[in-house]
Parts: sequence; structure tokens; C-alpha cells
Amino acid sequence: MPAVGDETRAWGPASVNGSSAYFAAVNRGKRSVTLDLGSSEGRLAARQLVSTADVLVENFRPGVADRLGIGADEMMAAFPGLIYGSITGFGTSGPLADAAGTEVIVEAESGLMDVTGMPGAAPVRFGVAMVDIATGLALSTGVCAALAERARTGVGRRVDTSLFATAVSSLGTLIAGSAADGTTPDRWGSGHPTIVPYRAFEVVDGFVVLGATNDAMFTRLVGGLGIDPAEIDAAWSTNAGRINARTDVETVIHRSISHRCAGDVVTVLRDHGVLVAEVASAADTASGEQALALSLFEHHDGIPFSRSPLSGSDTRPLWRAPQLGEHTAEVFAELNRGADCASAAAQNRKG
Repeated sequence: MPAVGDETRAWGPASVNGSSAYFAAVNRGKRSVTLDLGSSEGRLAARQLVSTADVLVENFRPGVADRLGIGADEMMAAFPGLIYGSITGFGTSGPLADAAGTEVIVEAESGLMDVTGMPGAAPVRFGVAMVDIATGLALSTGVCAALAERARTGVGRRVDTSLFATAVSSLGTLIAGSAADGTTPDRWGSGHPTIVPYRAFEVVDGFVVLGATNDAMFTRLVGGLGIDPAEIDAAWSTNAGRINARTDVETVIHRSISHRCAGDVVTVLRDHGVLVAEVASAADTASGEQALALSLFEHHDGIPFSRSPLSGSDTRPLWRAPQLGEHTAEVFAELNRGADCASAAAQNRKG
């Protein structure tokens, strides 16, 4: 709706410059134009915008873009070099194609939620919208490939993906493993179904995650923690043996570190070449030395906003998220100047 804009603007209560912190975090570097696609004027204006674009991305339910006059067939017929990207909840065919597909709904329908959570407890959603994020990355990869193809052929391409496709794709290893051995995937909390040890353990001042991805690392882990060899069963020398004795192995490890501080455990195990990390808060990470070294955050109004993971490749900092319709006049003024310049150039060529 032109008068309302993106619904995430109201996802409070935290706010930045009158919009939600959520909106402010994911819409930096953009300009905002308001159009009423229900009107002929709005559709004409949209067509004018698309005429200057390399890529158009839409996130409507199937059929909505067509009804609004900006569907793939119409736009690509008018602009053959256009890359037309679409993200839907459940794709454009099948029994769920018309269903609402938000992050948590897709996590549930795809099977992701069924394998996320603590053993024997209720399923949980991801702490952040990882399916949304991964789907955007998948689409951007397809768009980049389509642009490279267009450089050779001069012809655009439609690039479609869905939250459901991304979620199912991410389950590939679990689905293959379950089919191979006839089992049903369990919930493992912070643990791993086929590696032991490999999970979070509680210590005096928080939690640490540690893991042994091979047998030699497990030997180093035992040595680093100073575990009495008498507590280690000979069968634990292999990962298969440790999987069969998961509870016993994890009990021994927890007993050896539960009275220690996280920093001590991390230091000792890193010195022994063992995978280990303290479970940090998001706020600690934002102000931490590693994020600072990689320039992963920039600040607006005293608030840290994460940068692109490619920020180390000299990507430019992003300006603040726009107010609703903030750039409508500016963008169309640019379009009109461009049209005037093109007309003048054409007249010069005739002359």
C-alpha cells in the first residue's frame, strides 16, 4: 500500500528514525519510491522504472505481479534484456503454491523445525530468519549467473526460487542419510547426529562449544582437559564407538569442565588444536575484536548495523534505511533527465 509501505516498518517495539529496528537493519543503502500499482498512472511509472533496470525482483504470491501489470511475461516481452527474479513462499505450482509462506511456516512445512530443538522437547524456529536470508542469497546467485549469461547472449532470464525450495535443499544431507539407513532424524539441540563430542557444554560462567571431528582430535581433547585415562573406554578411540556411547562420553567431558571458566577451557583446547568456542551474545560479538578487525559493523545514530559479509572486499558502507517514499521525486527526476538526454542525443545523431 503506498500509504503504508513495507509492513516490517511497524515491527517494533524497537525503532530507528520512526521505523522498526528490523526495517532499519535490512533496508540500508536503498531508496524508497511509492507507486499505486492499482492505477494506470502507477503502472506506467513502474514500467518507466523497469525500462532503466538490469534486474527486477518481486516477492508477491503467484499471480499477483501479473494482476498488477508487472508480471514476468509482460515485463520480459517489453524488455528482453531484463533479469526477472521472483521469491515465493512455496513456488508457483503444487498444492501449497497459493499458501502464505513466511519463515516459520516454511520451517514447519519443510521439516526444518522438526529437526531443530532439544531432544524430546518441542520443535523450535531458528533464532533469526535463516531461510529468508538463504533464499535471498540463492536468488542473488542466480541473478549474477543470469547477468553473466546476458553478457554473452544479450537476452535476459527469469530466475525463480522459494523459501520452501531453500529449506528443503538445506535438509539434503539429513534426507539422504535417513533414506540410506531407514531412520528418522532426531533433534540434537546443539549436538550433531554423527559426531561425538560436538555440542555446547555448560561451564561456570556460561557455555562453550567443543568438538572432535576426528579420532586424533579426540585424543588431543582428552589430553588437553587432563581427563584420567581410566575414564576413557577403549572403544571411544573411534567416532563410531563414541556415537554408541554418546551419553557416557559427554558426561565425562562435562564433568571435566563444569567447574572451569569458559575462557580457560577455550585457551587450553585451542592450544591443543581442538575445536572450541565460547558461546557469545550477539551484543558481545558486535563490540568484539574479531568483528572490529573485519569491519563487520557500521553505526548510525549510535546503533550498530551489520555490513555485508563481503565488506572485506571494499564494499561501500550503506546509508540509512529510507523513509517511506523519500526518494520518489528524486528518482523520477533522474528518469526524466535521462529521457531528455536520450532525446537530445537522438536529435544530434539526426542532425
